[in-house]
Amino acid sequence: MASPVKKITVIGGTGMLGKPVVRALVRGDYEVTAMVRNLEKAKRTLPDEVKLVSGDLQNRDDIIRALEDAEGVYLNLSTRPETPKYAEFLPERDGVEQVLSVVSEMNSAGAGIRRIGVISSLVHRCADTNRFDWWLFEIKKWAVKALREAQVPVTIFYPSTFMETMDQGGVFQGRRLVLVGKSRQPMHFIAGADYGRMVAEAFRVTGDQNCEFDIQGPEPLTFEEAALTFVKNYRHGPVKISRIPLWLMKAAGIFSNEVQYLARMMEALNSCPEPWSGQEAWNRLGRPKITFAEYVKKL
Repeated sequence: MASPVKKITVIGGTGMLGKPVVRALVRGDYEVTAMVRNLEKAKRTLPDEVKLVSGDLQNRDDIIRALEDAEGVYLNLSTRPETPKYAEFLPERDGVEQVLSVVSEMNSAGAGIRRIGVISSLVHRCADTNRFDWWLFEIKKWAVKALREAQVPVTIFYPSTFMETMDQGGVFQGRRLVLVGKSRQPMHFIAGADYGRMVAEAFRVTGDQNCEFDIQGPEPLTFEEAALTFVKNYRHGPVKISRIPLWLMKAAGIFSNEVQYLARMMEALNSCPEPWSGQEAWNRLGRPKITFAEYVKKL
């Protein structure tokens, strides 16, 4: 078995889902480099131990500089809600392709990049299980195929809905939790801190094989159940729950890419079953510890 990587470059480390991974890698004694577009933001939000490299995912030379001396790469790439379907550059498609190409080129020249870790999502499987047609899910499926065919071992993480979605992802507005449509399917909400710890452990234990992990939290909750738990455990004043009909948001999406994105995502989360599939990840990477109530109490 190959020795664990110790030097990891993170691309996409300053976002809601990237920061907890960077922090967990630092706590795990990895040497972490982050390629960022905004150095000032990165200095404010990432640990002091992180080496920062200014760069753009569309620039091959920037990626090469960020990967200098790296042994592993972690990609936290996402498509922003306002992005149109036919955008010239989509990070989850073109960014993945660019990084894979650069890693292959660098390794051919003698670099030692031995593993790529990438965040995907559980919900994109809705396209297979419920015939849920959405171009963004097709992009995610394409990325998974490209990663499986890469010339370097990869680890793909498929997390459930993040707890951070409730307070950082636009659900919590003012003193209200704004729910869209009717949530029918429980999700195994995962805290970013637990996810980051599991990513750090994966770089330690996966050797030289491709690995794929479903990342699920300790308890299944619908959005309604999560909202009620939030209201009960939030310590900074009363919170009310508001609801928007899904049809209304979908109608508004005709005029806004961002609203259309949110409507489609909520439609998938509300209607697509999420069966339990996280046992292998718990066995190999450690069991998530943070319940939704515990997460809210720390806000």
